[in-house]
Amino acid sequence: MIIGVPYTYICDRCVGHVHAVMDAPGRTVSTPIATILQVSDEVGAEQCCFCTKRRDQVAAMASAGDSRICDQCLELCDEILSEVPPVPSP
Repeated sequence: MIIGVPYTYICDRCVGHVHAVMDAPGRTVSTPIATILQVSDEVGAEQCCFCTKRRDQVAAMASAGDSRICDQCLELCDEILSEVPPVPSP
């Protein structure tokens, strides 16, 4: 499943990868598309691509290339994914 806003999206697998990065300072996760890493506390001007909050307005933020997601938007992704019924096996 893909969750997105104009010009930015995140897949259900990457939601889990972002959690892993946010839960372990200094950790990075590589995917076939990009490397996910934490956005430093010192980078206050970086903005979440989903809600546009700056890094200094949220508890945590991760980036993959030019895309960024904050902890609050990641929680919303968790809520969306928890409401999606599982796909039955063929």
